[in-house]
Amino acid sequence: MVKQTGHCIKSVQIDNAKEFLSLTRVLHNFGIVHRLTCPHTQEQNGSIDSKHRHIVDTGLALLSSSSLPLKYWGEAFNSVVHIINLFPTPMLNNISPYEKLFLLKPDYNFLNVFGCACYPLLRPYNQYKFDFRSSLFLFLTKVIFV
Repeated sequence: MVKQTGHCIKSVQIDNAKEFLSLTRVLHNFGIVHRLTCPHTQEQNGSIDSKHRHIVDTGLALLSSSSLPLKYWGEAFNSVVHIINLFPTPMLNNISPYEKLFLLKPDYNFLNVFGCACYPLLRPYNQYKFDFRSSLFLFLTKVIFV
C-alpha cells in the first residue's frame, strides 16, 4: 500500500499486547509482515518505550496546564505528536521529521495554545442570516493534512 510518501511499509514490529493481535490479518491483507516482540523483553522495544513515555508525559502536562479533564487525553497526545514532528531533532541533523518526510519547511504560524479560547467563523454553517457569526469554543488540536 503506497500513501503520501510513495514508499511501502514492509513490516511492523509491535509488542505482544493483546489489543494489537487483531491487526495481524489487516496487515497481512496489505502485504505487511506483522512481527511481535518476545514477552517480557523490554530491550526489544528499543527507544519506542522512551518516546511513548515522552508523549504521555507531555500530553498530561498539556492537560494539566490547560485545566482540562483527562477525557481529552486523545486530543492532547495527538497535539504532542504533531508538535514533535514539526520541530527539528538531532537524530535528523536538526531537520524536523515533517521536513524530512514532505521536503517542506514546517509552518509554525498556525500553532496555538492547547486549551485556549477561540472564536471560529461559523457563518458557512449558519442556517439563518442573523445567527451569530462566531461563538466561544475551546481550542484542542489542529491537524494539518498535506
